[in-house]
Amino acid sequence: MKSILDFFRELSEIPRCSFDAQKLQEYLVKYAKEKNFEVQTDEAKNVLCKKGEPKVCLQSHYDMVCLGDAPQVELIKNGNLLKAKNSTLGADNGMGVAIMLYCMQKYDDLECLFTADEEVGLIGASNLNLEITAPNILNIDGEDENEIYIGCAGGSDVVSEKEIEFVSLDENDIVYQAQIYGLLGGHSGVDIDKNTPSSIKILSRFLVKNDCELIDINAGERRNSIAKNGVATFTCRDKLKDDEHIKVEQIENKNYKKIKNSRQLLKTLDAFPQGVRAWNKKLGVPEDSANLGIAEIKDSIFRIVISLRTMSDKAMDDLEAQTKSFFDIAGFTTTFPSRHDAWTPHIGKFAKKVKDIFSKYIPSVEFKAIHAGLECGVLISKQKEPKDAVSIGPNIRSPHSLREECDLDSVQRIKDIVEEIVSI
Repeated sequence: MKSILDFFRELSEIPRCSFDAQKLQEYLVKYAKEKNFEVQTDEAKNVLCKKGEPKVCLQSHYDMVCLGDAPQVELIKNGNLLKAKNSTLGADNGMGVAIMLYCMQKYDDLECLFTADEEVGLIGASNLNLEITAPNILNIDGEDENEIYIGCAGGSDVVSEKEIEFVSLDENDIVYQAQIYGLLGGHSGVDIDKNTPSSIKILSRFLVKNDCELIDINAGERRNSIAKNGVATFTCRDKLKDDEHIKVEQIENKNYKKIKNSRQLLKTLDAFPQGVRAWNKKLGVPEDSANLGIAEIKDSIFRIVISLRTMSDKAMDDLEAQTKSFFDIAGFTTTFPSRHDAWTPHIGKFAKKVKDIFSKYIPSVEFKAIHAGLECGVLISKQKEPKDAVSIGPNIRSPHSLREECDLDSVQRIKDIVEEIVSI
């Protein structure tokens, strides 16, 4: 019988970046059929597997955030910690998938739902066209073994764009390139309250402070990652030197052109309030937040991508409207290509049963809501019959970054808990 780590190693050899995980979908379908599960798929590339008369549907998403060398993932095991060399590890949510595959080789009354493209806006869950049979859903996308999640933030993707015009450099313009280094990056949900520096904010502050004019910028990695990297080419009349997290280099003027009125664009980035906007004292998590994920120039378009999160749907309406107004003032056109509602916190019979089982292994476990996005609320809304849901998972630190690591001892504990839950 394969171990969870055996399955995770196999997953790590299969490309599974968001929007590019077809080979892993094929792997899941083939494996499920080999284990005599009934298998259904839909147009959103979700995979639903059923055997017997399940009381619980295990659920994880099978895509991952790909940074660094990913989808080439070289695993590094150091004691009880699992990491990756120069890439995201993909324990979010590959470890949940591995636990499900492990259970599929052992249990005859089980349902498993593998959802697609969660990391780019809960696309698979939002477009689910499959009916879950089991009355309870156990999501395994949590990242702290001490917490049972019974609610989560809703999310909205924002794209603000403005057409730009280029003009010739002035005679006294000096051309520079600034490179960001040494930032940690992080998850725009679970790390947004940790004051993690953003490369976009650092770059824009530096350029505004020194009265620079922009030639080009490419900063940030993904809408739902706190921007770690960034590079900008720009002009300035003064001699510049390195700053904290910024390496500045004067470069040869190769007939560059600068962006007309770029000072306004830079001030827009500088003024945007990155991070937590409001705090939910009752739940002990951020209530509202905004993350500047990407700032770039492509085909004469200045493009900004943002991830908004709130713990209530009404707050999301307000936050979207405020964000649009902010960029309207600077002449941007703003769209909201994807949105999912908040999962309202609820402690039902299934949640209480899960906590009873958890307490045998981890007495300190608590019910929590999380500011990151989980698929439970979306999945419940897609079903004809009422479902109870909770989310759990092993200890995973710094997801969506090159520092991602997973506690294998915690994986073992969560595996034992999941097996007991499946057997209720």
